[in-house]
Formats: sequence, C-alpha cells, structure tokens
Amino acid sequence: MSNKKIISELTLTTTENLVDEILFKTANTFLDDAIKSIPFASLITSSIQSYARFRTFKEQKQLLAFIQEANNTDHEFIEKFFSDKSNIELGFEILGILDQTYLERQARMIFRATKLFKDSQVTKQEFDKYTYIITKLNSHLTTLLKELYLIKTNSNVPKYEFDIENPNMEFISFEFLKEVPSPLYPGSIPVTKFKRTDNFYYFYKNIFKD
Repeated sequence: MSNKKIISELTLTTTENLVDEILFKTANTFLDDAIKSIPFASLITSSIQSYARFRTFKEQKQLLAFIQEANNTDHEFIEKFFSDKSNIELGFEILGILDQTYLERQARMIFRATKLFKDSQVTKQEFDKYTYIITKLNSHLTTLLKELYLIKTNSNVPKYEFDIENPNMEFISFEFLKEVPSPLYPGSIPVTKFKRTDNFYYFYKNIFKD
C-alpha cells in the first residue's frame, strides 16, 4: 500500500473518530453544561478559561440543536451522513457554519438547508447562499422576517404590495424583496415600494419556518 493511500486512510479514520467524539461528547455533556451558570462576569474580565467554557457550551448547544432537528425530521440522516466518507468535507463546513451562529433556530435551519442539498432539492451554490443568510439572522432580523411574511397586500390593487416600504436593507441583499412600481395618482409623489420574491417564500416555508 502506498504512503499516500495510508495517509489518506488515516486521515479519514481520524476524521470519523473526531465526529464520533463530538457527537458523543455533545449528547453526554450538554445537560450538565446547560444547568451550570455561564460566567458572564469572567467573560467581562477577559478570563480565557471562562471564555473557552462559554464557546464549548455554545458549540455543543448548536450542534445538539442540529442533531435534534435531524432526528425529528429524518432520524437516519445523521448516521448516514457521517458514515459516508464523501461527506467529510461538507461535515466540517457545517460545523464551521454552526460555529458562526448562536440561536438554536439557526442550527435547525442549517439542518433543513443541508437536507435540501443532500436530497438534491437545491444546488451547492444555493446551499451556500442559504447558510450565509442563516448566519446573519439574529433575533432582530428573525422577528422582522416573521413580520414580513404576515404583511397583507393592498386589497384594492393586489399586484402592488403597498405595505412594504422602507424595509430592512438586509432583506434586499438576501433577494427576499425586489422593487416594484407603485401606482401614481394626480399630485402624488412616487414612493419606492417592494414586493416579496419567490426566493423569500421558498426560504421561509422550507428553511425558516419551524
């Protein structure tokens, strides 16, 4: 057996063991960590040890939320995913994405996007776009996104969505909104209006909505 092949197999074995260790550690230590108070005072005083504990807690919490969503949706997904060596690179990518989040809802959304990609419902480029959006959805934007979905269009002229004015610019960059012409009446001043896009509805119904 060539040295290159030996190194490759050792790398794969090490990666598998790392994933197993992460999953095992998460399942067995999350409950204990959750009941401990997070040392915010130590964080403020720049305690390296306390910050490390906080990061570990956050990472475990997010990974567990990802796994729980997988079990609720497709209980065989995690086992199949990590047993397939072709998913090793994607697995590390997902762990990196989870590390950029802090809301459990974000972790659940990342799983849904991952499943859509693995089920060939979206392309890798779309997966990358969705996970990027998810990492940006803090509590404030999450609330605004819910409100955006509930906005009612003008009943008199349905093709115009009058109510969407001055939206959060993030939603425009996410391609959730696009500018549309608004009706002009004698003496009226043109006002920039926006309507929700098909991208918005797809993301909301297939990834965002719990």
